[in-house]
Amino acid sequence: MSVSEKSPAIAQAWGVIKTLSEDEEARLIAESREKARRDFEDRFDGAYRDGMQEGEQRGKLEEKIATVHNGLRKKIPLETISALTGLSIPEIERIASESQRTI
Repeated sequence: MSVSEKSPAIAQAWGVIKTLSEDEEARLIAESREKARRDFEDRFDGAYRDGMQEGEQRGKLEEKIATVHNGLRKKIPLETISALTGLSIPEIERIASESQRTI
């Protein structure tokens, strides 16, 4: 007993495959639809990955900025804040000056 005889779904799929392979126009339409579906999924997946990466980077930067603010409030030396965050001293000074403008 073949697999297609055991499963109605597989038998139906096999029938569709046989029909498409016999009808050139139907086969080309099916191939075109499948290609369009794959292309859409690829674009969507790429955009999703890009958005996730951007969100992660933004979150890491916001965490570093919060660390700078906390360090400055506690009078921690800029060199120590730089070592903790990986930011340069000029970047830390810029963050400090920008936060004073918004207060």
